Amino acid sequence: MDFVAYGQVIFLVVAILVVSYYLGIYMERIFLGKRSFLDRYFGPLENGLYRLMGINPRQEMDWKEYLKSFLLTNAVLGVIGFLVLYFQQSLPLNPNNVGSLPPLLDFTTVTSFLTNTNLQHYTGELQLSYFSQMGFVTFLMFTSAALGIVVAVALIRGIVNQSGTLGNFYRDFTITITRLLLPISIVEALVFVYLGVPQTFQGAVIAHTVNMGSQTIFRGPVASLEAIKFLGTNGGGYFGADSSYPFENPGPAAAYLQMITEAAIPFGLIFTYGNMARDPKHGRLLVAVTMALFLAGLAVALFAETTPNQLLMGLPINQSVGNWAGKETRFSITESTFSLILNTYTQTGGPMVMINQMSPLSVASAMFGMEVQGSPGGVGTGLMNLLIYVILAVFISGLMVGRTPEFLGKKISTGVMRYSVLFILIHPVIILAPVAISVMSGYAGFIGLPPNESFTALLYEFTSAAANNGSAFGYLLAPQNTNYFYAAEALVMLIGRFGPIIIAFAIAGVLANTKPLAQTKSAALVDDPIFAVFLFAFIIVLSALLFLPVLALGPLAGFLGG
Repeated sequence: MDFVAYGQVIFLVVAILVVSYYLGIYMERIFLGKRSFLDRYFGPLENGLYRLMGINPRQEMDWKEYLKSFLLTNAVLGVIGFLVLYFQQSLPLNPNNVGSLPPLLDFTTVTSFLTNTNLQHYTGELQLSYFSQMGFVTFLMFTSAALGIVVAVALIRGIVNQSGTLGNFYRDFTITITRLLLPISIVEALVFVYLGVPQTFQGAVIAHTVNMGSQTIFRGPVASLEAIKFLGTNGGGYFGADSSYPFENPGPAAAYLQMITEAAIPFGLIFTYGNMARDPKHGRLLVAVTMALFLAGLAVALFAETTPNQLLMGLPINQSVGNWAGKETRFSITESTFSLILNTYTQTGGPMVMINQMSPLSVASAMFGMEVQGSPGGVGTGLMNLLIYVILAVFISGLMVGRTPEFLGKKISTGVMRYSVLFILIHPVIILAPVAISVMSGYAGFIGLPPNESFTALLYEFTSAAANNGSAFGYLLAPQNTNYFYAAEALVMLIGRFGPIIIAFAIAGVLANTKPLAQTKSAALVDDPIFAVFLFAFIIVLSALLFLPVLALGPLAGFLGG
């Protein structure tokens, strides 16, 4: 790496931390209900929505009521999304006259966007109408991101509150959209339009090339989708080529805005948590841990992408600059690699590279980020995973040194530990089990791939689905296993999203009903730098124990020449 490359990394990291810090303060204010000058603008809209829904936003809910409202809202949104997608050929704003998708692909696609995964087995510009791109894709990008954020807020309240309640779901859901996601997305969409991203209802145009040929150029309401795509760590592109396509990512300015935006809320929520817990130092230490995890993964990938390939040294290819395969010359190797790692570590899933052309070591690093899920993870769910790691680390560190297992003044009960262990085990099970079933049943083959790369593609496919990431290794499924993967991935996405969230609500309920104890010298100090170092090592070791063996059969074997 040269001076410019280091400068690019430093600029992006500093920008992410600065933006997320101030956004974290803002989110604390809106979720604590503090008064601000924005009340006069958003208050009437929110009160109208509450009256329309027939709810009292001041009515507190316990964890079961909050969870019931959460699941019911997801069910309603899923039905709406399926109807929009299924009947798109009969709905307006369809200038390119696209038809409907196969029913099983409809179901998998709805599941994908409902769970904030946005895994796409279709080509957006060819198979979705403008109405579907807005009324299905963009709509669910807003709601799924908001639903993830309210889960994190509910868990924070469970840790902090002493009343046994977690707030009001419908108020949290509403203000997350009206005061956080919608205003920022509008501003960002306007910036994208200025930078050259299309935003139009006009149909495709035919361009005539210099060699007397023709080319169909698709367009549509792209900028509005791109804004919430990154802000809500949704991923999923308007076009099939995703963020490597110039209409989604016109140049470095748009790329930097996308990368800063996708990390803002995941890191910002950690600052919000520290402020709401009245322990900002604890929040800052957790930010440091998650940033260290991200930078470690980035360092591994940058090493792999900037190191010349020894197997190509005898060919007339300039390898001194590193590996350019799978990348665009509009962006540097450093920017492209940063995009891949940030997209997988924030569970966004919209990188501007071809993942299957990246170094096997970079692919392994990207997959490790999806397996950790808390570095910093997606909006809301990343903080949820991180706090479960903290609870487990507090308990284990207490056992090691004889300290009382307390977390922010509350005793960690056996019930919390059982839930936490179950929470951690769900993720490896829903990755490893379908991979094993696919291999044993003969559905593991991908088109034109040798066995090692086919296994890597298979592992990446289910890791991405389980982590609700949505990025893909890039190879097509074989015709005989397409329906199998549609059904299997839908199931994995549903369990990967709702299984951990249900357990997190149960943990929040237990903690919300736990009376705080007087802080003692024997209690674990979660705002101590030593604990931060322990937490970092704990996450690395635990994740390696769960996933290193299977990574050794896939991308690591490719790196070692297997």
